[in-house]
Amino acid sequence: MALGAALALLAAVAAAGTVAAVADRDTDRVATTGGDPGAPAANGSGAATSSAAPRASERLGARPTGPSTATPSAAARATGFPGAGNTGVPDGVRLGGYSGPCTITRANTVIDRRHVRCSLVVKAANVVIRSSRVDGTIRLEGESHSLRVEDSEVDGGQAYEHTVGFENLTVLRSEIRGGQTSVNCYRNCLVQDSWLHGQYLPDGEDWHLNAFLSNGGSDIRLVHNTLACDRRGNASGGGCTADVSIFGDFGPNTNYTIRDNLFVASDQMSYCLYGGFDEKKQYGTQVSGIVVTGNVFERGGNGRCGSYGPVTSYARSAPGNEWRDNVWSDGKPLAPSS
Repeated sequence: MALGAALALLAAVAAAGTVAAVADRDTDRVATTGGDPGAPAANGSGAATSSAAPRASERLGARPTGPSTATPSAAARATGFPGAGNTGVPDGVRLGGYSGPCTITRANTVIDRRHVRCSLVVKAANVVIRSSRVDGTIRLEGESHSLRVEDSEVDGGQAYEHTVGFENLTVLRSEIRGGQTSVNCYRNCLVQDSWLHGQYLPDGEDWHLNAFLSNGGSDIRLVHNTLACDRRGNASGGGCTADVSIFGDFGPNTNYTIRDNLFVASDQMSYCLYGGFDEKKQYGTQVSGIVVTGNVFERGGNGRCGSYGPVTSYARSAPGNEWRDNVWSDGKPLAPSS
């Protein structure tokens, strides 16, 4: 869709109290390291299936089951951005119990249509979690290992850490909630068609929350998600930093694609997007290839998306950086300095 036509459409729909998406849906649903989601579970892997339950839908639009800690924004409900109606376990899928290990060490393990009631540590390649609910966090360990989460719900509860992370990770059409940060990645991650929201903040703690966080990373793609850091702050200084935070704390940041997402507004967080450049960070000037295109930023009650503005720390002049076709929810163009 041409930018002029997209802006006209957004403005027209916004006038009626809704928001329109400005870019076509990305059709790539497979990450290079996610493994074969149709592969059978290895013997003894702890994976289980139920012949009475249907396979998870491969299309966006199936309605999930299970509770949610927050409701999607008006923009998500109005436009088909990911939310309660099109992420998570699809309608009609009956979840069985999970009796497998909480530390997965067997390659090609598939957990299909299960309710997992523990945090998972993945130490194997080509692990798939499909049409399932996980009450706990998921942590992948080891650069040769990989994980794919699709059509699932992961609830990190009260964990003082990410709900899903850290590398060689694919998340598709899933609802990720709870925990301090919804998804934390530092290398080779795709999050697509998913809803990140509902982080946890205890009273009396100064936790810093994010929907997506990288403290130094590469080869990261965020495509057509609803990104919301929507927990209210507390009296101890804890609260949301941003919907998406890219910081140069532990390494350089390079080769990011942030495309066609909805950034949900909140005056409880500083900005909606931290773009990676910060001279006060150890690697804060080593930024390149951060491409931000076709995203919609809600204005929110204060008109700025975040408390101070929509975006900060984005260096347009850095090698390979690109900022294009990003708009406010009323259709007006958005520049990084806005």
